[in-house]
Order: sequence, then structure tokens, then C-alpha cells
Amino acid sequence: MGTLLKKWPAACMVLLMIGCNKPAETKMYDIVIQNARVIDPETKTDSILQVGIIGDRIEAVTGQNLKGRTTVNGAGKVLAPGFIDLHAHGQTNMENAYQAYDGVTTALELEVGVDTISKWLQARQGKAVLNYGASACQLAYRNRVLRKNNKVYPSIYEELTDNSVKFPVPEKDFNTFEKLLRKAVTDGVIGIGVPVGYLPNASAEEIGFVYELAGKWKIPVFTHVREGGAIAFQQAIADAVVNQTQLHICHINSMARKDILFCLDLVQKAQLRGFPVTTELYPYTAGNTEISSEIFNEGWQQRLGCSYGDLQWVATGERLTPETFKKYRKTGGSVIVHMLKEDWIKAAIASPVTMIASDGGDYSPKGHPRASGTFCKILRQYVREDQLISLPKAIEKMTLMPAKVLEKAAPDMKFRGRIQKGCFADLILFDPKKVRDNATYENGFSYSTGMENVWINGKMLISKGVMLSGVFPGKAVKGRMVK
Repeated sequence: MGTLLKKWPAACMVLLMIGCNKPAETKMYDIVIQNARVIDPETKTDSILQVGIIGDRIEAVTGQNLKGRTTVNGAGKVLAPGFIDLHAHGQTNMENAYQAYDGVTTALELEVGVDTISKWLQARQGKAVLNYGASACQLAYRNRVLRKNNKVYPSIYEELTDNSVKFPVPEKDFNTFEKLLRKAVTDGVIGIGVPVGYLPNASAEEIGFVYELAGKWKIPVFTHVREGGAIAFQQAIADAVVNQTQLHICHINSMARKDILFCLDLVQKAQLRGFPVTTELYPYTAGNTEISSEIFNEGWQQRLGCSYGDLQWVATGERLTPETFKKYRKTGGSVIVHMLKEDWIKAAIASPVTMIASDGGDYSPKGHPRASGTFCKILRQYVREDQLISLPKAIEKMTLMPAKVLEKAAPDMKFRGRIQKGCFADLILFDPKKVRDNATYENGFSYSTGMENVWINGKMLISKGVMLSGVFPGKAVKGRMVK
């Protein structure tokens, strides 16, 4: 017995060595993406790695070889989180297809929002190309209160030109206004869209009341600020700070204009002091809006810093004259407004506080190119050609930064905009030397090229540069207060 006990440690060592040399059981993944340059902005990962997907989630990010039922060779390509567009008005699968070729996997309507959110979410369930979600439409609900009816317009442009936009909401009606907004919040909105720039007669009390509600409910305000440049930014940030409201300011480039540096500094100072204030821009020198809206009330040339010839009629591509402006103002329609300078765009893109969002609209052959080219334009022009920002920084501005804006209000967003184990498999694979936007002001909706593969919730939507038909992998992004 003594001899056996003396030999037992050696015997154990042999058994352990045999066990260690035995090949480990190989896990099988649904999809394996091999040898891509993986860029994850949160962990600062930028390495050649293997990524394994099971179901709708990323299950492995590793340097070791993985075994998959489907394998994709990512050699020479970049694998990034899918882009998150916080500001996409085009919300049908037609517009979403163009966005997918631009690298977008989540397209949200947050600046204006949607009316009847529960019906909107239900209508898209199981039928959406991209992930989708929206804010509460403050514009629509205030107009309902003023009209004293529940009329729902089929288009937000009709809501913008409703006579109600010319008036403030009386304080005696604030309770009714609050009930409409509260229902939208419990029906699944991510925040409240406050396009006060289209409501020049909305009172300071009305807008402050909406910020107060958002602060109380701990949801963000997404705003198109008033006209006025720096003063409008100061007002919005003041409303947010005093009401402890998370604030996201839409398209800083088109609202700040000549005050861009000062307004960028305001946002940065707010962030440094711990206030949740964020902003975005689209990388174009022209805006796009409804010609019948309040924006073009008398004095618009001075406010916007442009004139008739700077307006491009979307339906035909023609530049306007005083006569055609008057004509189209009566009939209504979409107009591209050439009013920005490239230096303003570059300053905003280079700023550490900005993220990228398209502000893309409904499909129109001669529509604004931002609806189909925003994100690949960043990759082509400002990363590859101008080298204004690095590729990892550009990806961060289009993935992690927008995800972090949303993650407190919409918990699922903690798992998007990242390439990490447990995150949703919203991924794009592209060649950084070839990816490019193709949309122009003359040929507005044109597919970007270079997105070789796009996965949404683990399902392939684009394979070898071609979108698959009959595939609807998009899921709803809902607010945390949904019932």
C-alpha cells in the first residue's frame, strides 16, 4: 500500500498529461467570419480576428480558428458594427435598402418621430429590412390638441403645413398634451422628437414643458432647434440642464451654420460638466426640407443665409427663381437648400463630440444624396481621401456613439454598435480602399458600393454586394417604459 501511494502522484500526472493532449471539443457556430480586420470602438480592438455567430448574437471574437456551418473569408476587409442612423425619415423598405448598401443596420426616426407608435411598430414587425424605432411626435400631438381632434396625417409633411403649427399650445391644454405623450412613451417610443424649428410660434413654456416631461420620464429629447444659431443652442441646452433632461441636437451643421465652432464648444463644455448633451451632422453642404413649412416664412433669406438660386426643387432638379418659389410654396414639395460651407462640415466631423446621422428622406430619384450616401461618403472622402479622421474614429461616430445616446432609454442598444461576445450580430464587411458613395444632387438615390456583406441580427442581408430578396431581419428598438 505504501508503494502504491508513493506512485500515485506520478500516475495522476500521466493522466493529466493525457487529458491535456486530447483535442478539445470544437464548438460549432452558425456563421464564422475569418481573418477580417475587426474594429470595435468600445474596446479599441483593431486586429485580425475570427468572429463566431450563433443565432442573433456574437458568441466569439478570438484569434483562434473557429468552425462554422457557414464561413466567410474576411481577409483584406474590415469587419465593423453596423451603422446606427439616429435620424432617418425614410422608413419604408425602399429607403432601407439604400441605407443597407450604405452600411446602416439600424435606422431610427427620432428628430420628428411618428404618430400612433403602437400601430407603426406593429405594421413593421417581421417585415422590416433594418432595425427600426422612433420617438414620440411632439409636433403631431400638439397639433391634435390645438385642432381638438385625433386626425392622423399620412405624411409628416402634411402635419408640418397644418394651420396648427402657427399657434402655441395654451397652458390650459398642457394636461391633454401630456396624456398623449405619456401614451406614446408606454407604447414604445425611445424619446420625444421636438422639431421646434418648424414651430416658430411655439411658446417657451410649451417647449420647456416637453423637456420637463422627458426629464421626469428619463427619456431623451431629440430636437431640431429654433432658428437663431448660437442663441437657439443656448436655449435648448438651458432647457435640458434645468430639467435634467438628456438632449440630442439634430444636424448641428444646418442649425449652427456660421456659429458652428461656438456651438460645438457649447456641446463639449456641457459634456465636460457631466450634462448628457450630444449632437450629429450629415456630411453635405445642403439641407432638405418642405418648402411650405414655416422655415420659409418671410425673412428666410436672412435667416438661412441663402436665396432663391440656392434652392433646388427635388421633383425636377431645377434651381428656383422668385416666381417658381412662390408657385411651389403654394403647392408644397421637397426642396434642397444649398446653404452650408465645406469648412463648417469639416470642423464638425473633426470634433470629438459629433456623430454621423443622415437626415435622409423619402425616396425620390432626385432626392437629397444623404438618404443613400451619408455613411460611405464619410468613409470615402473624410477617411480615405482627406484623412480628416481615422477609420476607427469614423466607425465610432457611426456605431458606438449613437448606441450610447440610446442605451439608457432603450436597453437593447447596450448590445448594438459593438463587436463583443453577447452583442447582437449587426455587422458589415467592407473593403476600406473601395467603399464609396455614389449619390449626387442630380442623382439623389443611388446605391453606395463596397459593402460586401451585411448581417442584421445574425441574418445575412447583403451577400457579396447583392441584397438578398425576401429577407426581413430587422427588429424593433423600443423604449424601456414600453408596457
